[in-house]
Order: sequence, then C-alpha cells, then structure tokens
Amino acid sequence: MKRIILFLTFFFSLFAAPTFAKIYNPIEQVEVDESIVIDRIGNEDIVVTIPSPVFSFADATVKLRFKNPQHTKLLLNKNRIEFIINGEAVILDFVDGASSFRHRFDTSKTLTIYTEEFSFNKTVKVYPLWAILIPALVLVLYLLKRIFTKK
Repeated sequence: MKRIILFLTFFFSLFAAPTFAKIYNPIEQVEVDESIVIDRIGNEDIVVTIPSPVFSFADATVKLRFKNPQHTKLLLNKNRIEFIINGEAVILDFVDGASSFRHRFDTSKTLTIYTEEFSFNKTVKVYPLWAILIPALVLVLYLLKRIFTKK
C-alpha cells in the first residue's frame, strides 16, 4: 500500500511541475493601438504650385498645399513639417494645410522637394533680365524714332 501511495505521489508530481513552469518566448509580441494610424506623406497628399513666368532676378513663391488639411502627420507635428528643398533642410509651417516659401532660380533651374515618401522634381523655364529689357528697349527706341522722324 505504501508503494502504491508513493508511486501515485511521484506520478502526479510529474504532471504538477510543468504546470507551474513558464514557457519562455524570446519574441515578445507588441500590441499596436489600431485606433490611431499615422499616414506617411506621399505624392498623392501634396500639390505643388510654381508661378509662371519665373524670372532669374526675382524670388518666386512656391506653394505647397495638402489635399487633406487634417492629415494625421500635420496634426501630429503641430502643422510643422521638415522638407528637403534643393538639398537644404527647411521646416515649413502650414496654415489650413497650405504653406509657401520663396526660392530664387538664378543658379539652378530645377526644383526638388523631398519628405518621407513625397518627392517632387521639376525643371522650370526661367527668364533672364535681358529677355525683358531688350524688347522694352526696342519698343522705346521705335517710339522715339517715330516721334523724332515725324517733324
């Protein structure tokens, strides 16, 4: 009888030991709150407007506008987003989803804007100062010639 009790005690103790042991899992699962999804800024989110015509001797105002002024990235960053404009980091403040910056196209005729998944690259037609002065000068000379030759 003692042997049976001893055997049953030993037998049941083998089942009891694993129930208290914790299984170690080196890959710990992290739960993600799905209620807030922060979208990355992509090409379909921003509209870039460059004025026309662009002159090499004056600054051009380039406008950026979010199609959705309530974009989650704008809300998260308090309407301030960092862009890389022609290789230079610039922080732009957005009001109602729109912002602008001034850029002079005197040395380079290209405009590149990058942030996250958004990329914009455009070659702009830039008119130099002489393209305005020469036609104006020709017109003035023609008018002066007509005035002085009518006498």
